[in-house]
Amino acid sequence: MSSPVTERERAIVRALQNDLPLVPEPYAALAEEMQISEEELMAGIQSLMDKGCLKRISIALRHKNVGFTINVMVVWDVPDDQVDAIGKKVAAHPAVTHCYRRNRDPRFPYNLYTMVHARTDEEYDQIIQELLAIIGQDTPHDVSFDALRSMRELKKIGMKYFIEDPEDVIEDEG
Repeated sequence: MSSPVTERERAIVRALQNDLPLVPEPYAALAEEMQISEEELMAGIQSLMDKGCLKRISIALRHKNVGFTINVMVVWDVPDDQVDAIGKKVAAHPAVTHCYRRNRDPRFPYNLYTMVHARTDEEYDQIIQELLAIIGQDTPHDVSFDALRSMRELKKIGMKYFIEDPEDVIEDEG
């Protein structure tokens, strides 16, 4: 079992949840803001990664602003004993950004949930055909799925962890 997250690591997580400064050495600037050395910051980030708490540091792209206007949650009915294996194959497709195994519900019998992004309806149709081929390799029956297309984004923010002041998570809608 990994060791608990230290208070310094919590502070690093809080700092990394904000935008990195757009300067030549963003980690040095962030460390200065936190009143620690850049080496201490990098050691804390490495510790969080070693503990399995931090997977990666990446950008948040507004997909619609770069042309990905087709955004669909596609839900699949796959055999329960194969959902993990099929899910790994589906998750490897470049158009799939999220892939989850979920419990079935009698009113909604799907157990594999994916988020798919495309620029055009034609590209989306091609992606669905590719995913059907992937899933169909391992499924003894016709693949049942449903597509829940995004109509409008009402909210999209990243989760904020270890917040000290709830006001810190309220974003200006300006």
